[in-house]
Amino acid sequence: MWTSILFCSYYCREPVHIHVSDDRKKVCKFWVKRDEVLLADNSGFTKREVNKLEKEVKQNSTLIISTFNEFCKRNKK
Repeated sequence: MWTSILFCSYYCREPVHIHVSDDRKKVCKFWVKRDEVLLADNSGFTKREVNKLEKEVKQNSTLIISTFNEFCKRNKK
């Protein structure tokens, strides 16, 4: 269903989050905490797709948080 998880260095001042995109121009944003995932924005994904994405983000929240923090550490501006 989705093909990309995006981290952008100019977003490192915000709390941990990811942008998820598919190959058909759908995109959404999730705020990610160890015990909570919140949908911040959605453009194009159905409710069913968002629920599936949210479940996958929750299952991988520890990895997402550590990757985001490492990415931001390497890309400080």
